[in-house]
Amino acid sequence: MEDKTTPIGVLLESVQAYTKTSLKLLKYKATGKIAEIVSNIAVSIIIYAIIALFLINLNIGLALLLGYLLGKTWLGFVLLSGLYAFAAFVIYLFRDKLIKRPLSNSIIAQLLKDENLNEEHLPD
Repeated sequence: MEDKTTPIGVLLESVQAYTKTSLKLLKYKATGKIAEIVSNIAVSIIIYAIIALFLINLNIGLALLLGYLLGKTWLGFVLLSGLYAFAAFVIYLFRDKLIKRPLSNSIIAQLLKDENLNEEHLPD
């Protein structure tokens, strides 16, 4: 058994305790970040689901109105479907610029948010 009363023994014990504490801190920070990101995603999904329901009802009303104005109900639905097919095609073409990059940047910003705050308060 090793003698812990020597300076090297005390130093090794301190290093071991520091390493364990650092790992626990890293685990807690990672858990906090994951919880924050998941909760942000959950809130976004709920908000977007409510907006989607609103837009579905609005589109049904708009399709019925267009169909009434054109004399055939089905024609209003076909026109709106064509409009959405065109919009989906345009979004598909520009998906990297419109969706992937902003989403990636948002996630990275959330992950690095606390680290940027800590760097701002460091002395020069």
